[in-house]
Amino acid sequence: LHGHLGHRFAAMARLLARPTILLLSCAHITLLLSFVAMYTALGPHLQTLGLDGSQVLLLRLAGLPLMFVALLAGPLAARIRMSGVACAGFMLAAAGVALEAALSQHLPGIVAGSLIFVTGVALAIPAMIVLYGTLAAPDRAAGMALNGFVLFIGASIGPVLAGRVADFRLLLMGLAVVLLGAVGCVVGSARAIQRSE
Repeated sequence: LHGHLGHRFAAMARLLARPTILLLSCAHITLLLSFVAMYTALGPHLQTLGLDGSQVLLLRLAGLPLMFVALLAGPLAARIRMSGVACAGFMLAAAGVALEAALSQHLPGIVAGSLIFVTGVALAIPAMIVLYGTLAAPDRAAGMALNGFVLFIGASIGPVLAGRVADFRLLLMGLAVVLLGAVGCVVGSARAIQRSE
C-alpha cells in the first residue's frame, strides 16, 4: 500500500540519498544537539558560580521570549532567501555560544551569550523546516518526517555530549565550531540546488 509504514521509511531514505537533503540534515542535527547540550551543561556550571536552583531556572527561562524571533523568518526570507535566514541563525547561535565560552566565569556574559544563542536557534529552525519542505517536494510528508527525525536525533545526542565533555568552556567552543560547520552545509546545499537548475 502507498501509505504503508515501510513506504514512508523508503521515501525518507530516498530523500536522504539526495546530496542537498543530506547536507541540510548534517546542518539540522546541530540545532537541538547544541541547544540541549548547552542547557544541560549550563545548570551545573552556574552552580559553580554560586547560583542556586531557582536562579538557574530563571536564567533558563530568560531566553523563552526570544523564541518569538521565529516569526521573523518569513519576512527576512523575502530579503535574503530562506537559506540566508538559516545561515544567519546558525551564525548567531555560534556567536552566542562562543561569547558564553569566552565569558564563562562572568554571569552577564553568560546571560548575553545564551540570549544570542537562543535567538539564532529560533531563527534557524523554521528556516530549515521550510528548506526541507521545499527540497522534498512533491513528497513533503516524507521531508517533514525526516526533518523531525533529524531534530530528535540531535536532541538525543546533546545530553550525552554534555555528559562526556566536563569542561563547560571546551563544550561551548566545540558547539560553536559545529554550528559554523552547519553554515557550510547549508551553503553547500544551496549551491548544489543552483547548479542543478
